[in-house]
Amino acid sequence: VNQQGTKLASASRKGTLIRIWDTQTKKMLHELRRGSAPATLYCISFSHDSSYLCASSDKGTIHIFAIKDTSLNKRSTLRKVGFLGQYVESQWGLANFTVPPECACICAFGPNSSVIAICVDGTFHKYVFTPDGNCNREAYDVFLDVGDDTHF
Repeated sequence: VNQQGTKLASASRKGTLIRIWDTQTKKMLHELRRGSAPATLYCISFSHDSSYLCASSDKGTIHIFAIKDTSLNKRSTLRKVGFLGQYVESQWGLANFTVPPECACICAFGPNSSVIAICVDGTFHKYVFTPDGNCNREAYDVFLDVGDDTHF
């Protein structure tokens, strides 16, 4: 749910689609494609102003979608053909970055068009994205030495 309580994000059973809903009208606003392979989604978060949404999954990718200006999202060049179905009509992420695969992560928006991911392996990832889809790492750190229980 976004901070204003006006939008809700849900994932399909396969984890390939993310749907954005209007909480007042209960109508679907957008359908976004995370990928084509089934995945377990760990986290879905709206930006502070609800212009963007980020999602993390067991595939090791953090996806960033534009939801205020959906024309920023990538789309298949085959969608112009028209008879290939919904898959090629889908809105794909504006940008993405990778984290360790099969490592549960939460993701959230930070200041200045940044997305932060914290993973259970103790890694911290901060990326900055632009409206044209560029995504660059700004910070990385390890806050937990996994398996080092001897210092208690």
